[in-house]
Amino acid sequence: MKRKICITGASKGIGLSEAELLSKENELFLHASEISSFNDCKIKNAHFFGQDFTEINNVEKFVNQLKEKTKGLDVLVNNVGVMVIDSISDFSDNDINKLVTLNLHSQLLLTKKIIPMLLESDDPHIVFMSSMSAKNRIVGESIYAATKAGIMQFAHVLRNELAGKIKVSTIYSWGVNTWNDNANAKILKPENIAETLDFIISREKPFLIESIELGHFDHWNGANAPWSPE
Repeated sequence: MKRKICITGASKGIGLSEAELLSKENELFLHASEISSFNDCKIKNAHFFGQDFTEINNVEKFVNQLKEKTKGLDVLVNNVGVMVIDSISDFSDNDINKLVTLNLHSQLLLTKKIIPMLLESDDPHIVFMSSMSAKNRIVGESIYAATKAGIMQFAHVLRNELAGKIKVSTIYSWGVNTWNDNANAKILKPENIAETLDFIISREKPFLIESIELGHFDHWNGANAPWSPE
């Protein structure tokens, strides 16, 4: 079944892997902070958009551009985000603002504005990329974890609010190799997340995967991650 799928933060990492997998049978609407990020992208069946969501007014601009291409959507994948790791005393105000705006505020606003487009679909779905940071106490991830916990709770409430109208799912993952670590690193790969997303949105209603947790068979699981500050 061909669907219209919007993926934010789709020019690299998890978002790019999701786009590569889903482009085979769907029409994609792919977002990045700069449209030039897609210059070398070979994904077919895709429309490309560039808006920096750290400037919150750009969310409205993106939605307007999206509406010029399509009246409705079947799936919204809230993937855009950034990770900054540091002790809270060393966090800059700018980095705090960036994480909160991009990882949380922009996703809340975008979701609100996209809901009318999703209601045009016979089987609409919203998927959030949270993190196991939202449920744990990983040193160095205080601000990041706060934004991901916000997404977790937003998705919980939204699922109830939209019950019977739009399916809402959340993916929680431990570390994902988006920084080109060695091939044998004991963490997840972006394609693992993409495969999970494909599985989630392929379930026919009324079956709903509310949330799913992903980890590596040999991964660490404690207060200190391999990248936590000392």
